Amino acid sequence: MQFAGRPNPYLAMFVIGLKNTLAYKADFLMTLVSRFVQAALLIFVWTAIYHFTKTSSILGITLPTMYIYFFLVYAFRSVINMGMSETMQQDILEGGVAAAYTRPIRYPLQAFMSSFSDDLLSMLIAMLPLLAIAYMLFGAPVSAITVFLITAELLIGYAIATLIGFLVGMLAVKITYIWGIMNASWSIIILLGGGILPLTLFPGIVLRMLMLTPFPIMLYVPAATFLGIMNGSEIASSIAVSLAWLALLFIVAAIAWSRVRKNITSAGG
Repeated sequence: MQFAGRPNPYLAMFVIGLKNTLAYKADFLMTLVSRFVQAALLIFVWTAIYHFTKTSSILGITLPTMYIYFFLVYAFRSVINMGMSETMQQDILEGGVAAAYTRPIRYPLQAFMSSFSDDLLSMLIAMLPLLAIAYMLFGAPVSAITVFLITAELLIGYAIATLIGFLVGMLAVKITYIWGIMNASWSIIILLGGGILPLTLFPGIVLRMLMLTPFPIMLYVPAATFLGIMNGSEIASSIAVSLAWLALLFIVAAIAWSRVRKNITSAGG
């Protein structure tokens, strides 16, 4: 890989990460199967809820709409993950962070390119089939502006998730093993992002508070945009709030890393 006649180390890291990820093809198959199973389980639960409450709609959401919502959410979960923090923890354990400073590359970008290769394959393999199912269930054409908005929302959500993952990953510099913290962070993102139930089912005051957090843009907002649950002003407001969070998290991450990098130690030597 070359850029302006010189080898590009960041693209090289991306390619290495891609090759490493492709070496574990069974993992991707299991990821795809697990996404279908998880979506099916939530659909089963909500089907039971609608059946035993003998209702056709809960706060304006019908059961077929709920089916589509969860296929969308599990498709979008392929975009939102804690890959950055996993990469950083592994680098801390293997001495990769310290070694990065012996090379002419910036470690945060190196970690991003390495995790992005895994994220990209996950998006292609796990997201596209689930999106196809959701589109077939929806049974109506999706406008170009809707596709544009969903793409923008997912990119913002991915950037926010990456920065959160970077902040969590920095904890590995001090405590090395952060699996518990990563799992807790992931659970918070899923719950507050609309991964368990549509946020519109929360009480009004709770919903308004949640929409001021960085989490809805990751799952709920793109799914609601697809389904037409949110109007134009609500979408614009959500994007504006999310961009503000993105800027804030970037500043916090930059300041935190400038301090952490001065005291980097590596369990791997």
